[in-house]
Order: sequence, then C-alpha cells, then structure tokens
Amino acid sequence: MKRRVVAVFLSLAMVAALATGCGNSGKEASGTSSDTKTESTNDKESVFIQPITSMPASLQPSTKSDDQVTKTRPVSDRLLAETADGIEYYLADSLKVSDDGKEYTLHLNEDANWSDGEPITVDDILFTIDYAGISSNGSSSANTIAGQPINFEKVDDKTLKIQLPQPYATYVRTLDQMCVLPSHAFDGDATKVNDSDYFKQPGFASSGAYVVSEINDDNIVFTARDDYYRGTPSVKKIIMKTIGSGSTSDIALENDEISYMRVTTADQLEKYKKASDEYTLYELSEARLNYLQINPASNLTDDERKAIFLALDAQEIIDAAYGTDELAQPANSLMTPDQSFYDKDCKGYSQDIETAKKLAESSGLTGKTINYKFNSDRANMEAVATVVQQQLEKIGVKVNVQGADSTTFFKSFFYMWYGSGEKDTSWDLASNGWDSERGTDLGQSLSYFNSSFGYSDEIKTLAQQINATVDQDEAKTLAKDLQQKTLDEYYQYPLTYTNYIMVSKKNVTGLDTCKIIPEFNDYLEISVK
Repeated sequence: MKRRVVAVFLSLAMVAALATGCGNSGKEASGTSSDTKTESTNDKESVFIQPITSMPASLQPSTKSDDQVTKTRPVSDRLLAETADGIEYYLADSLKVSDDGKEYTLHLNEDANWSDGEPITVDDILFTIDYAGISSNGSSSANTIAGQPINFEKVDDKTLKIQLPQPYATYVRTLDQMCVLPSHAFDGDATKVNDSDYFKQPGFASSGAYVVSEINDDNIVFTARDDYYRGTPSVKKIIMKTIGSGSTSDIALENDEISYMRVTTADQLEKYKKASDEYTLYELSEARLNYLQINPASNLTDDERKAIFLALDAQEIIDAAYGTDELAQPANSLMTPDQSFYDKDCKGYSQDIETAKKLAESSGLTGKTINYKFNSDRANMEAVATVVQQQLEKIGVKVNVQGADSTTFFKSFFYMWYGSGEKDTSWDLASNGWDSERGTDLGQSLSYFNSSFGYSDEIKTLAQQINATVDQDEAKTLAKDLQQKTLDEYYQYPLTYTNYIMVSKKNVTGLDTCKIIPEFNDYLEISVK
C-alpha cells in the first residue's frame, strides 16, 4: 500500500519523554515453554530473520529505548511518523493544526483495527494518554504543557480534538512518539497495565502488521496478519533472534542465519562493497547526533570544561573509531542536518591544543583524573572513548574509562530523570546519542536544554521561546542563535553525525525504503525471495 506523505511546515520541538512504555518488572518474557523450537525457516520466500542483541523482558510497545522500539515495531504501528520529507501516516490518516498552534485535530484511519478484531479508536488514544500520566506521577508531556492541562474532546470514535493551553510545537512529536495501547484489553483501566503479564506472552492485541506467535529463550516469532488495515505483508514470518556482534554477525549473515545486519566498521563496509554481486548495501542518514556530555554534578569549572573540549579533534576520533566518513561525519551543532532548524554555519568546536593546555594548567585540571562512562552496547562507543582518552592525555588529564550495559549506563547518565533523583558523581564525561532527529523541531535537545544538564536560564528561556513560536522563519532565526549559545557554555560536545548502513543478501529487498531509525518503519516494503 502506498503511504501518504504530507509535508509539514510547523514549528515542532522534541518531547522530553512520553512514558507510554511499561516499566519492566525484570521477569523474563514467557508464554511458550523454554524448549519450544522456532518454526521451520525452510520457506525462505516468507521469512525475514532480524538480529537483536538480547531478549526483552516485555513486548509492550515503548519508545524508552531504540532496542525496545525495534523489537516491538512489527506489532505496534505509530500514529504518524516525522521524516525528512514530512509526515507519514499510519494509524492516523490526518492531523490538522490551527493557525494559532493551539488546536490539533487527529483523525484515525477508518480501517485501523487490533489483531483481535476490535477497531482502533479515540478511546485507545485517551487510554494511552491516561497511562502516560500514571507512569509520570500524574503529569506527562501527553497531558500537560508547562504544568497546565491539555483538553481532549472525543468528536467521534475516529476523531480527537486536542486543545493546548498555549502554542507548543513539540506536541506533534509527542503524537509521533506515542505507542497506542489497547484499552479494551484492560477494561479501560490504565492502572492495570504495569501489573499485567499481557505483553509477555504470545497473542496480545497488535496494531501492527504482525502478531507474536512464539517467545522462546533466544528468539521471537512474529506471524503476518491477514486483516492488517494497510495491506498484507509479503514476508509471512519475522524471526528476531539474539546474535553476537562483529564477526559473529558476519558469519550469521553469510550462512543465511540472519537476513541483514548493520555495518559498523570500515573493514566490513569494504568487504561487502567488494562482494556487490552477492550483497546489497543500504545507506541512510541515521539523523542521530553522538555527543560528549559533561556531568553538571561533577563541578568542573567553566575553564576546565572548555579545556576538555578544545583538546578534542572530532575528525581524528572518526578516523580511529569509525575508519571512514561514510559511517560518520564531524558534527558542528547540537542539531542534525535532517532538522529544518539545523544551521550548517554553526561554528562548532575546533581543536586548539595550546589554548587547552593553558586553560588546563591555570584552572588546575592538569594532573587530575576524570571518569569517562560509555554505553558498551552501542557500536563504536568504546573506540571513541579510547581516542578521547588519548587526546586528553596531551593536556595532562588522565581519563579512567568505564563501560556499562545500556540499562546501567542510562540509569547513571540520566540520574536526574531516573531513580531517586540524587546526583550521580561517578562520572565526569560520557558519550551518548540523541534519538533519530528529523523534521521541523528542536528535537531531543529541547528536553536537555530545559532540564538539569547544566545549561543556563538564558538557554532554557530561548529554547522554550522557540517551541512556542508559530512562525517558522522566526523560530529558525531563534534556533540559529540557540545552537551557538549552547556551545558557548561547554556542556555538550557535538561529536558525530552517523549514517546507518545495512547489508543483506541479494534475495532481500525493500530495506532502502526504511526512513526511520531504529528499523523498520514499514515491513510491507520488505521482500525475501
């Protein structure tokens, strides 16, 4: 089915976090016995095998992590998706925004239905918004703006009017990020979701093109729906299976154990380029900014932060950690080139070793040891940390590098958002990445500028002003100023803009239609022959 793509020119901004995902209980996913074997994959025409790094504790749709989004995409359609070209519609088929930016009218696809036969309605949207509020102690980005409530009016089963208390461009992004939950499965009571095992076993109601038919120790089997509102997938089964990284993935691809893999090194890229008669490479902008973050709780002074950033050379980091500009390019801004607010003329940071040394010595940074934390589950991050460590040694700063898995890393990195809220001083410097950032908004950076990542009140005020500005040209002018001013405060170093490169055997097609990372936004496009 051909997707409708509607260009939009609204001023949007990134939602801090829409808590529509379940807080995992820590229990392992279950539903079939652990010794259940994956269904036969001999029918290669209908099976797409997708590698994953680990099994999820739950398959509840959530945008809390890229991994969870990937694992639930086959069973969870989004309302709409922002791309570099505009809005693509899925469960919704239109979104109208009033001239003053306060009233949103969302209409759902008349044919959109759950896999158990129930229609997808406005009641499901309102249920999901209620759940987001419950998960955020009553107030979430879905139901409030600046502490003021948002009003919702159910016009009919497929039409919802949303009245904002003030213009707030990021609300379109909120709708983009919303993972719609089936109200009828919980009798309309959103308090039942977190204590339920509903999403931990096969057969739960799906809004996507597939249903979960098996959950095993190391794989999940998704089976195509024959009543999917957007058409019938040509791939009849998706199998997500745990697989290692590096050479293990290469071997799995070459042996047809998986249908595709991400290319993360220059050696891999060169290898599959040479085998172009057997393999197909797909490349798209990941629209992701990888950055270095100074921990505001570490109490590094202005001059110490500046010395650290002036000692770094992003191109050298790319050369060593990625090996080629085809995988990543140096970043100059805290926004990505896929965002309309991005300023290509933003100066960014340039290495200045002599100035960095002088600042390090005068500020007392020379001779200190700082702790650097990175996410060991993210590609290339360990290599980035090693190069940063070497570069800071040149100004007399010792760096203690610490790797952590995603769960541990994010709890420590986002200490102001998770846990008790107490400051985490176990790290001074860390590397992380925005979510995929496209469209006419400030993106995820808005949540950082507005929260406790060290920025001044001037930055917070300017970011909020941009978010409330309806006129696109005015907002873009303000955003240009914001991009430079944030860098002048030396809390985040824009490191790389990454490309997402995939490789598959020639019998797999349609991966080039993927426009949204994490993959895949539309399984109807994929074919295995």
